[in-house]
Amino acid sequence: MTATATLQADEKLALDLMAAIRAAAEKLCAPSEVDLVSVTVDVSARIEGAGAASIDTRIDRRTRTVLFAGGSASVDGKIVMSATAVYSIRPA
Repeated sequence: MTATATLQADEKLALDLMAAIRAAAEKLCAPSEVDLVSVTVDVSARIEGAGAASIDTRIDRRTRTVLFAGGSASVDGKIVMSATAVYSIRPA
C-alpha cells in the first residue's frame, strides 16, 4: 500500500457496515460498553462506486458477557456484503 492509497468503495462500505453493527450493539447493551472480539466480512458482489447502499443489522444472541451480531449491505436491492461480529460486554 502506498502513502497516497485511498479506500475503495467496498472498503468504505465494509467500514460503514461495521459501524452500523456496532451502533446496534451499543444501543442494546447501554449503559454497558462493548468491545470488538472478532468480525468477519463477506463480499458477494463487486462494488463499482460509492452509490447509495442500504444497511440492515441484527442481533443474533446476547448473554451476560457476549453479544453476537451481524448485518448486510445492499445496493439496488442486491446484497453485496454481509458481516458478523462478536463483542464482549463490559459493565459500565
